[in-house]
Amino acid sequence: MKEFWNKLPIKEKIKFILSVIAGILVVIFATLNWKDQEIHFIFKIIKVKLSIAILLSVIAGYIISFLFSYKTRLEKENEIEKLNKKIHKLTSDLQSKTEHTNMEDFSEEN
Repeated sequence: MKEFWNKLPIKEKIKFILSVIAGILVVIFATLNWKDQEIHFIFKIIKVKLSIAILLSVIAGYIISFLFSYKTRLEKENEIEKLNKKIHKLTSDLQSKTEHTNMEDFSEEN
């Protein structure tokens, strides 16, 4: 384990240490907020632990933001793919014109 740690770049070490600190803070937060809380849905009221309610809210927010950004990411990837195809076509057209011009220059010299 010590060998693995020594091979890690400083950036990865900092990320790991910050992740451990964040994990400890989450555990402390959860233990401090381990009381029942009523959640009012439209047709039902349920009691859950406050920490679990917050965790579920964070997860739901992450899923919703991922779904909204996923569509945008797909559109951008499609646009990038189209532009790459256009670049490839223009490059091959330019290359063929250059070859054609070089052939004409060669035939004029002879």
